[in-house]
Amino acid sequence: MGDIYIGGVPFLALGHHDGRFLRTAGLFAFARRKSGPRYLVLHLEIAEAINRRADCSHPRWGWALRAGMDTLLVHLFSQRAALPADATPDWETVEWHPEAQIALFLEPPVRSDTPLP
Repeated sequence: MGDIYIGGVPFLALGHHDGRFLRTAGLFAFARRKSGPRYLVLHLEIAEAINRRADCSHPRWGWALRAGMDTLLVHLFSQRAALPADATPDWETVEWHPEAQIALFLEPPVRSDTPLP
């Protein structure tokens, strides 16, 4: 997947608008590319479907754009996560923005007997 790791998990770098093509569960991060192969993480989140969360309707999208977001980092749950032999479980190759947020909980599912508005 590349040389981008967050907490020992490999990520792939895409253009920040390319999340619309990923109709699968996974992790995504709004990020800004820095000089060299480094990225600054602005927001990290888990999603049941990346295409429904990592877009301009996301509550952190505007803030991330103002902070220089130009990249969407993704780890698809359908992909095998192979780590280099010398990698530690918490290996990271990214930097974190001081105001970065992490959302690693899925929204509770809507019950089928719950009336919709």
